[in-house]
Amino acid sequence: MTGKEISGIFAAFDPQLKVLSNERLFSGLSNDNFLVRTAQQAFLLKCYREHWPVQGLAAQTVFAQQQVCPKPLWTDEVNKLAIFEYLEGDIAQGDYTLELLQKLIAFHHHNAVTEPMDIKYELDFYQKTHLYQQYQADVEDALKQIALLPRDEGFCHNDLVKENIIVNSKGMFLIDFEYAKSNDVYFDLAALTVSFTLGNKQKISLLSNYQQQLPAFQKFYYSVRKLECYQLVFLVLCICWYSARSVDNKVTELRTQLDCLISSMSHR
Repeated sequence: MTGKEISGIFAAFDPQLKVLSNERLFSGLSNDNFLVRTAQQAFLLKCYREHWPVQGLAAQTVFAQQQVCPKPLWTDEVNKLAIFEYLEGDIAQGDYTLELLQKLIAFHHHNAVTEPMDIKYELDFYQKTHLYQQYQADVEDALKQIALLPRDEGFCHNDLVKENIIVNSKGMFLIDFEYAKSNDVYFDLAALTVSFTLGNKQKISLLSNYQQQLPAFQKFYYSVRKLECYQLVFLVLCICWYSARSVDNKVTELRTQLDCLISSMSHR
């Protein structure tokens, strides 16, 4: 996208704004993102390559008011464009915080009802790839175990990787809600486990902290085994997704984590 095209988009958003600079951001692989600075403030211009995230944008509008995420300011569904407040900060490193868990729980209790994420459908997209076939038996076993366990339904982010968690002096914030929809909350908890490379004691702590932050009336099925089954599924999805986009360093890193997880699970 050229500077002239970006200026035209911002003229449609707010004719009073004068674009001073624009910078292509390469952290996201699903969409084209631009940091656009004006005399007044900085904005994020997002150009969606795939589906238009109706549920995600609606949820982000609600949760921006609760300081969970940046606010959508303008949308153009026909051209799949959206402008957001730009959230200054860094990609999360180190560990998650209780504040992040509280924000995630609030998100999980969002009252939107959507068609649930079909994990098997997402996995089947890669079923003919060599990578998926290497782990197919483990995936099928994990899905069988998940099916036998109680479901903890919630409105989930579904892409809770570090790159979608921003940290600044005000705390931790979520971004990129493109895949937000109903799912088992363990899918998001598994994503946190993978993103922050949590060990066995840290997984127990994650589940305990999550449970303690829940409202007293909220039921939650506490299970490290369930978390690890979702962790396995999430890892395979991520590995296949990154492989399809030739992000080889991420594939290598996540396969190491997956192989360690499978070995650990098989010895219990």
